[in-house]
Amino acid sequence: MAVPSLRSEVPARTGGVAGEPKAPEETVETDRTRRLWSLLPVAALSGASGYGFARVFPPSELLAVLAVAVLAPIALSAVLSGLLRRRPTREGRAGRPTLPLWPSALLTVVAWAVVVSATLFHEVSDGLPGAAALRAAWSALLDAPHALLTTILPAPGEPELLVLPHAVVWAATAVAAELALRTRAPLLPALPAVLAFGFPLVLGADGPGSSYPAAGALAGAAALLVLVRSRVRLPLRAMALRLPAAAALGGVATLLGPHLPGLGSPYDLRETATPPTERPLSVSPLDQVAAWLRNGDEKVFTVRTSGAAPGNYRLAVLDRYDGTTWTSSAGLTPTGGRVPEEQGTDRDAAGRTKTLQQRFTVQSLPGIWLPAADRPSSVTTPEGTALSVDQDSGMLSTGTAVPSGFTYTATSRLPEYDADRLRYAAAAHDPARVALPAVDAAGQPIPSVRSFRTVAARVTRGTTQPYQRAVRLADWLRATYRLDPGALPGHTYRSLEFFLADGGRGTSEQFAASFAVLARTLGLPTRVAVGFRPGTRTGSGTWQVRGRDVLAWPEVRFAGVGWVPFHPTPGEAAQGGPGAASAAEPEERQRADRESTKPTPPSTPPRTPAEAAPATGGASGTGMPPLWLTVPLALLLLATAYALYALWLPYSRRSGRRNGPDARHRVLGAWRQIEDRLTEIGLPATGAHTAQEIAAFGARHVGGTVGRRLPDLATLVNEVEYAGRRPDSAAADAAWADCDALEKTVRARVPHRTRLLRLLRSAAPRRRRGARPPVR
Repeated sequence: MAVPSLRSEVPARTGGVAGEPKAPEETVETDRTRRLWSLLPVAALSGASGYGFARVFPPSELLAVLAVAVLAPIALSAVLSGLLRRRPTREGRAGRPTLPLWPSALLTVVAWAVVVSATLFHEVSDGLPGAAALRAAWSALLDAPHALLTTILPAPGEPELLVLPHAVVWAATAVAAELALRTRAPLLPALPAVLAFGFPLVLGADGPGSSYPAAGALAGAAALLVLVRSRVRLPLRAMALRLPAAAALGGVATLLGPHLPGLGSPYDLRETATPPTERPLSVSPLDQVAAWLRNGDEKVFTVRTSGAAPGNYRLAVLDRYDGTTWTSSAGLTPTGGRVPEEQGTDRDAAGRTKTLQQRFTVQSLPGIWLPAADRPSSVTTPEGTALSVDQDSGMLSTGTAVPSGFTYTATSRLPEYDADRLRYAAAAHDPARVALPAVDAAGQPIPSVRSFRTVAARVTRGTTQPYQRAVRLADWLRATYRLDPGALPGHTYRSLEFFLADGGRGTSEQFAASFAVLARTLGLPTRVAVGFRPGTRTGSGTWQVRGRDVLAWPEVRFAGVGWVPFHPTPGEAAQGGPGAASAAEPEERQRADRESTKPTPPSTPPRTPAEAAPATGGASGTGMPPLWLTVPLALLLLATAYALYALWLPYSRRSGRRNGPDARHRVLGAWRQIEDRLTEIGLPATGAHTAQEIAAFGARHVGGTVGRRLPDLATLVNEVEYAGRRPDSAAADAAWADCDALEKTVRARVPHRTRLLRLLRSAAPRRRRGARPPVR
């Protein structure tokens, strides 16, 4: 069956091998069409780059902004491309656009001003690009980087912050579109998106999630861009077969990126930015304990829980003591709802954790603080709430008085501390949480401090480890003194000294403050937490918390573990703390005291909780994946890289041959391409055939018009290579047209599986082939 000629697909040629050049208008139109099609991968690149901001903003707030910032510049560039009439060169290639660049740049800036005024800042000037909206947008754009670096991510989707990804993605898309329409470089239009991707990488270094999906999509879109803009003319079917390879590249980058060696934690600019932390001006909750107890029936809040059993709800943390009152050193930082984990600690080293979901409804809660179980991981408040968090303690604040009926949700991971793992934990180095004022205003020593130190030393005599001392203090207070909700309030030096020496009765305020002060004299960093017990169950998973449920308890900080709560108040159930381990019966406690005084240190050096934890799965503490996962991933990466190289190599070779420096190299390149294709249908790959022998083989096995033209092309090749003939550009185009027709015929005859195996084998290193065809 005769193979149809490609003359119906390309302009007719005359004059034998040389023929006539293509019409300049058709070459220009083909080039312009390819550039317009390249706007699609440009849009994918910009979208992938913008999606990197998903670590900075919630995706639900970000996607609408990205859609506008990507599609609007692409549409504008596509419309303006109708004005980019290109003058053809003598060889039929597209020349430079007749429209200068500055009108496109000016229209892009004007369009951005109109769009940002009508979308993000429509409330400022009623959707019109007036001076007020433009001033607000410009001011927000300048302030957004610092505001994002000083906000706990994900940041709230406010227009003043979303204007930054809107402007960055818009600018990157506009520049990339102009490069796609005005240049021929295959990969150059990807550069703006890659540079724009640096913004979310820097701003979102501390954000939730991972940047690898966006990076993988960026790599896949870049491969697609090269495929579309390649000068090698691929038919539609061949293009469709290579699209999965571009998608595979993005998938490989996404899957293997997190496991590549040498990728540690990125540099975080937040370490250099000075956050505008707000120091709260509010009455200390510890001073309100007595008032809550006096109004014990007053409803404070209701909470609906699911998941783990509810424990105590922490309202505020007080970590500074001046001998008169406990106050908080909290610095409030804006947050979109995420509460970062405490730095320098590993809660998993202390034991397991359980998740507790809570939904609070405030009834009567004075102050600016919001209660939550332990240290929450995320909080959801009504829209418009200015939520802030103290990154050190995890305290939540609205900045203003919490109104009645205010509803919010919180998610907490409640630790289940293991006394055996805490037994040899060292006290954290925290001088600020150990300090006690030891002299008065006149510079004289305060006798109370010496008295506290004497009591603490006597109670913990015989103990050697910080955790043992903390347990001994809590047990002693709980067994020696009585809880009296009607006791006089106060936690000054004088009040605590009276409570310990003569009173014998007190509220949880005195028990918690006494523990914290006594522990500090022993070198244990402490703080006082104020909150509420779980309350009274009123239904399935629903609890009512009243004033009488108020509670204060101390916390001790251990190295690598963090703050651990203790419960020295009599009758207090150890909810989520180590009190259950220390609340032994008197006989058992006395036996433990006798055993703790024996000078029998362990035969091996004390281990930290992390060292005492059992090894898991062969994974080391360095964060590297285990060997059973590393080896298959490495082999998969090598196999994928080899397959991609094997697919890329023939097209790279073909592109180099077709785009040679002159017509002579292009003619010889077309002949070598024909020879390579004929080897797929039986031509021995010896390299010793003459050009006429190759042409005769092609005429027999290919046939058709292209088979009949091969002898003439072989004659031209011999004259060019050995007789010094200088072919013109038209002869080179005709040679490549014959090559295109022959390749189409070969592809139709060779099964896809055979072609794929041949491609994989051809990429392997091999000895050089023989010399090129000699003269007949």
